[in-house]
Amino acid sequence: MVALGIADDEPDILRLFKMMLGSKGYPIAYTAMNGAEAVEMHRARPADIVIIDYNMPYMDGLEAARTILEEFPNTKVFLMTCGEDIMDLVKGLRGVTILKKPFPFKAVIEMLDRLSSR
Repeated sequence: MVALGIADDEPDILRLFKMMLGSKGYPIAYTAMNGAEAVEMHRARPADIVIIDYNMPYMDGLEAARTILEEFPNTKVFLMTCGEDIMDLVKGLRGVTILKKPFPFKAVIEMLDRLSSR
């Protein structure tokens, strides 16, 4: 089973992800409130897949994703965005999937299931 890291600056979103994904049996390696915290927590307890919001304080999700992927190139990243056009910004970053908000949790579960070969 793959371990997940989740980063979003909205506590309710973190709780929702933790509840929904935990109920499906996905272990949560860490939750973080900003990109810098996500990088530090990933270094301490690497996750197989990171679900990270693009727009966060201190370090945005894209910068955090770049840092994580430089240090842990086998990590998969789901970068959540709320309408920002970031396609050009993620070019060349292997392992990044963009999730446009709002998205159904069912779609996230399906992607996770495919990645973890359930």
